[in-house]
Amino acid sequence: MNKMQPKISVCIPVFNSELTLLRCLESVYAQNFTDWEILVVNDGSSGKDLNNKNCKKIVKQFRKSHKLSKKQVFYLEHRSNLGLLEARRTLVESAHGKYIAMLDSDDSLLPEALSALYDSALKTGADIVQGGAEVFFDEEQTENSSENSEVLQKRIQKIKEKTDLVYEGELCGKEIFDAYLVNKKMNGFLWGKLILRETYLEALSYIPFTHCVFAEDFLQYFFISYCAKKYAGIKTPVYRYSIDSGISSSKKITDIATWEQVCSTATVFVIIFAVIKEFPPETFSSEQLEAIRFLSRSYLANNLQQLKDTVVSELQNDAMSLLCEYWGEDFVKTMQSADA
Repeated sequence: MNKMQPKISVCIPVFNSELTLLRCLESVYAQNFTDWEILVVNDGSSGKDLNNKNCKKIVKQFRKSHKLSKKQVFYLEHRSNLGLLEARRTLVESAHGKYIAMLDSDDSLLPEALSALYDSALKTGADIVQGGAEVFFDEEQTENSSENSEVLQKRIQKIKEKTDLVYEGELCGKEIFDAYLVNKKMNGFLWGKLILRETYLEALSYIPFTHCVFAEDFLQYFFISYCAKKYAGIKTPVYRYSIDSGISSSKKITDIATWEQVCSTATVFVIIFAVIKEFPPETFSSEQLEAIRFLSRSYLANNLQQLKDTVVSELQNDAMSLLCEYWGEDFVKTMQSADA
């Protein structure tokens, strides 16, 4: 392994996903591509695996079992939960590799994933290389299943439609941003991609510190696709995306703190629109601006539907007030009128 600068930094954020963390780490070690480093950030997690090991002990066990050093597998820690966006920022800023490969701790890399992505990056000179993904039902996390088989299959299919959005071929400059934002030719997931670290850091420079849980992939990839100079897409499956049946968009929300996390989606668009105002008017086309407005309406419409379907009756009034606080009362009323 290159001791100076690894080719790829595999970045793994962890928050209460210790049950699957070792599986995730082992999928990196099993790669035939060896010029990597692994960075794990514990984002204020208090989880344990089946052997009662916390995140730090799991990483230590993984290092020891494969005789890896702290310069090959880095353990980072947030004292409190900062949210997935900031966890990923910490990982990218701490990475040493030329390219970033995001890997969620409940997922895994498919065999030869890193070599397929890196070979494409080397061949094309792309600063984003996207591969395909497999979607599977995670039986390790099904104890408290809240979905029947039919609902689960529909959810799997919906996610698969998104993971299948891979533009096969090369794109340059503005074509990348348009293919993602306007033409929907690629998905905005951060995983399943190799991203030049310099491009990722440039994208993060547009995003202020924020506790973001929902739509943070969209926020980051919005700027990554804007900053990127070249994209290459391959259909080769490189990523194994895990769906567990214990999490559902139909799960009842019984506390205002959980609902506030849903509402915080609005923050993503506050940031994007604020940044757009700083650019010259001709920077973004009318089609791009309309695509952003359409997405903001879609996310708000989804929040309104969640309010109706998932928030318990005794919280409805407070939940609506909070939604208006985040999205703006006029915008919320406009969307309600449009749906009436």
